[in-house]
Amino acid sequence: MCGRYSNTIDPAELASIIALDACTYDFRPRYNIAPTQVAPVIAQRGSRTELRAMRWGLVPSWADDEKIGQSLINARIETASEKPAYREAWKHRPCLVPANGFFEWETKNGNKQPWRFYLKDRSQFCFAGVWETWAKPPDKQRDLFEVTATGETMMETFTILTTRPNSLLAKIHDRMPVMLRPENADRWLHGNKEYDWMEPFPCADMAAAPVSAKTNNARHDAPDCLVPID
Repeated sequence: MCGRYSNTIDPAELASIIALDACTYDFRPRYNIAPTQVAPVIAQRGSRTELRAMRWGLVPSWADDEKIGQSLINARIETASEKPAYREAWKHRPCLVPANGFFEWETKNGNKQPWRFYLKDRSQFCFAGVWETWAKPPDKQRDLFEVTATGETMMETFTILTTRPNSLLAKIHDRMPVMLRPENADRWLHGNKEYDWMEPFPCADMAAAPVSAKTNNARHDAPDCLVPID
């Protein structure tokens, strides 16, 4: 799975590889992005490719309450096309989630030790994801909602797709996010489902290191989340 990640590189830099028509996300480095928080996502809106702010945790269009998103932060790529929560997003709304690392936890002697996984060259990559728009009444409007002409409010949310782990991740967890290099990401964004997206990212290109237990706190979003410890 993927329950936390970092993105300290401006995703607008991906425009040299992924053509962006618009950017409405105000970038700042993020060291410990957690579920229900806002993060940058690259998505198609009509014929335009846009970098937008979305909330992590997909809320299906039919949901009664946005709290369902807290349990829909990840979707198995093997079954996402079949699950009611993800089916329509899978068909129509693929997205890319820029990142430069993610965290998993190893339990040792009753303690949870966070590990950070990243590319050896420390470059930016993207998670494959799907996104959704959810409407709710204006009297319950929250952040990330846009008031439409009909008086409804709209919230955009996303989930990160996961697959089986490579040998580096398998020591810690039985799932890992679907990771794409930018040069491959465009195919996912434009709906190419024929490529074998289920293959785990090559472990030869990745590195891992234990990091501070401060990372366990979702409110702690600071550079020391990325610093390896002995």
